[in-house]
Amino acid sequence: MSEASSKETDNAHSEALDATTLAAKAETLGMPFLAEAPKGIDKNLLSVIPEDTAKRYGTIPFRKEKGVLSVAMTNPQDFEALNVLRFIAEKEQVSIEVYLVSEKVFSNIAKYYTGTDMALKEAIFSLKKESEEITDPSEEKKKNKDAEIFQDAPIAKLVEVIVKHALDGRASDIHIEPIEGSFRVRFRVDGILRSQLVFPLEIGRAVISRIKILANLKIDEKRKPQDGRFRFEGEAGHAVDLRVSSLPVIDGEKIVMRVLDKTSNSTDIEKLGLWGRNRVVLEKRIREPFGIILMTGPTGSGKTTTLYAFLEILNKEERNIVTLEDPVEYYVEGINQSQIKPEIGYTFASGLRSILRQDPNVIMVGEIRDAETAELAIHAALTGHLVFSTLHTNDAVGTIPRLVDMGVESFLLASSLQVVAAQRLVRRICEKCREEASLTELQKKRIQGLFDSIAPKEVEAYGLDPKQKIIFYQGKGCNQCNESGYRGRVAIYEVIEVDEEMRAIITDQKGNEGEVQKAAIRQGMSSMKQDGILKALKGLTTLSEVERVTEGKILVDEA
Repeated sequence: MSEASSKETDNAHSEALDATTLAAKAETLGMPFLAEAPKGIDKNLLSVIPEDTAKRYGTIPFRKEKGVLSVAMTNPQDFEALNVLRFIAEKEQVSIEVYLVSEKVFSNIAKYYTGTDMALKEAIFSLKKESEEITDPSEEKKKNKDAEIFQDAPIAKLVEVIVKHALDGRASDIHIEPIEGSFRVRFRVDGILRSQLVFPLEIGRAVISRIKILANLKIDEKRKPQDGRFRFEGEAGHAVDLRVSSLPVIDGEKIVMRVLDKTSNSTDIEKLGLWGRNRVVLEKRIREPFGIILMTGPTGSGKTTTLYAFLEILNKEERNIVTLEDPVEYYVEGINQSQIKPEIGYTFASGLRSILRQDPNVIMVGEIRDAETAELAIHAALTGHLVFSTLHTNDAVGTIPRLVDMGVESFLLASSLQVVAAQRLVRRICEKCREEASLTELQKKRIQGLFDSIAPKEVEAYGLDPKQKIIFYQGKGCNQCNESGYRGRVAIYEVIEVDEEMRAIITDQKGNEGEVQKAAIRQGMSSMKQDGILKALKGLTTLSEVERVTEGKILVDEA
């Protein structure tokens, strides 16, 4: 065993002994023992005990529930610290529950204090100091000094803290934008944008430039959009990619960073939300040797994530899987991924022609945007390849006439298309604070009608009873979900299988939308709204979320 390995083993053994000793001490004192630092502590909670007070008295809050403030202490026999807690209990009108912790756990909790506020103060101070040091008014000198400022430790630290807070908050996108003489930072969490921070204009410009440097963009190019990418190394070796997009706006530049964290995107199709008939149809069809599988929906509806889940199922040594994406969002071992570059003529259409010469078994085309790409995808499917792609349509039913309108020959479409699926993302109810929702009689009557329209077999496939009492749920709001009542997202789907009846409608009636709809219902399709209602009955989401992302009303007022 190496010296380093031996040292690590000794440290781990020592920590285990310390934990055992502290647990015994906690039992003697009649209090709980906290062995590990909780994750995702609410920064608003930390304001109850300021950082300097927490470190001075060795006491720090980590949870607040039902009027009980849980605090971690390294020395619960410190009477001065206990007096401080009594004062806080009276001030906040809460009762205090003390947990004994080790110095290491206390330090790990204290890390949550090092947030954006402190980083912002340091950046402002540093920028002010740097500006005062510029004595040479020449443009070249100023430009060199600006470059130093953008690389400056406080600015770099501010960017790091912003990204870290976004990851801790499960954000999918980070928006940094100029607004009314300042800069605003917003995080998109579970599909909803929320403001997080506002800082001065000069700090915002330095932050924008720092991000552009990280993403290998031109910091002096502010007249046209740019795209880049960089990797962020988080805690415990956890790395994520950030896709950076800069856009010139009236007051300067706006940056949007898409968080590409493969570990946060489940490739388990059941966890994604594919249940019942939808799962049965898609699992069967993605194993066909050839044909086209289309996922439809607006930008940000999770289409690509679903396709990646299919590719993971098919990702075996005997298959050559090639993707053509814009951009490549997640790197998957064993799959050949290629990013289009329209500026040099490498488009979906030209790339697809090249892929067909690479002896592929499975092809994923990021998006069908024009007739040429559609025709090439159909040609690939008809010549023995399984093709996955996406299309921007409102629902599955409208996809077939849309392709016909693009100029695709209906008989070729009928011969190649296997499945058309549409999806949306709805927010999951926070499991920590889920409670039964109250409904008016009129709402119950309307929802009962929608529930009764779903095929009993499909209801049973979701583990529900067609004759059960209608009960829905909502999130009350807690520390785990930042009082929103939601935590995470799940997809709702509708799936049309292209069977013989559907092929005849595509060929003879050019995919008439009304006829496609009738045939889809006959084959047992549940609409996205019906799929959402079933998931709401399972307690996964709320009716208001389903209503938000689908057409038509579900909840109605009594008036």
